[in-house]
Amino acid sequence: MIKYLKEYRFYITLFLFLLIPVVALDTSSRAPRDYRFYDRVILAVTAPIQTLISWTLEQGVDLTQGYLYLWNVKQQNARLFEENRKLLGQIANLNEAQNENTRLRSILNFQEKMKLETIVARVIAKDVSTEFRAVRLNRGELAGIKKGMAVITYEGVVGRVLRVTDHTADVVTILDLLSAVDTVIERSRSRGVVEGLTDELCQLKFTLRTDDIQVGDTLLSSGLGGVFPRGVAVGSVSRVKKKQFGITQEVEVKPAVDFTKLEEVMIVLDQKAEVLEKPLPVKSEPKVEPKKKGAAA
Repeated sequence: MIKYLKEYRFYITLFLFLLIPVVALDTSSRAPRDYRFYDRVILAVTAPIQTLISWTLEQGVDLTQGYLYLWNVKQQNARLFEENRKLLGQIANLNEAQNENTRLRSILNFQEKMKLETIVARVIAKDVSTEFRAVRLNRGELAGIKKGMAVITYEGVVGRVLRVTDHTADVVTILDLLSAVDTVIERSRSRGVVEGLTDELCQLKFTLRTDDIQVGDTLLSSGLGGVFPRGVAVGSVSRVKKKQFGITQEVEVKPAVDFTKLEEVMIVLDQKAEVLEKPLPVKSEPKVEPKKKGAAA
């Protein structure tokens, strides 16, 4: 028997597959009759096969639809990512333009408040040397800039022009050790010379120990020396240390200009200008000791 089953297994299998649709149609008939014995046997055999075939077809359809859905999602994500990148770039450009407009508007407002004839220039390079603190501007001798001219912003004093070419100008900042700005304290009218100290701080030199100087005091350019306009902010006192002996005191000054964010500056063509809003009152000049260092340009 088994021999015949093995020999004719192909025909038997084919017969069963041909019989399944017939039985399925017969068992799905609307005729009100009970299943016969062979119906029950056939259903018991074919039901798992039908279930497996149905599950396989459903899984195949689900996988196909899922793959197509994921492919569409991938394409959509790629498109949205590209659009998001472009929008972020546009936002960054708009923010930069807004910040630049704000700075330029501040410069224009500052020019209106002062009797100044200036040239606006952009910082294109900074000296990274620890011994020489300077910046380079994109305007030079062809634009009317000359050596020794004062450089300021709406925040305060930047420095002075050290050398020029036709299209560039190097500016030594007040942070440089060789820089010097004659200043007056706005509150007490005490005088001193602001010189460079570190990459972030300056020092107020030649102040008497009896001078009224406090932390937070604002320093303004005095106009002496013929370089910096009178009344421009130089910085604020950040530390005061009075010596137990001697006639001077140590004063540290935080510059009014944030040199880490310096981008646009103004080169002053007329050093005799002064601030309109806060003109310095006329005051008799104190006697200067012969050994005391005078105001530097």
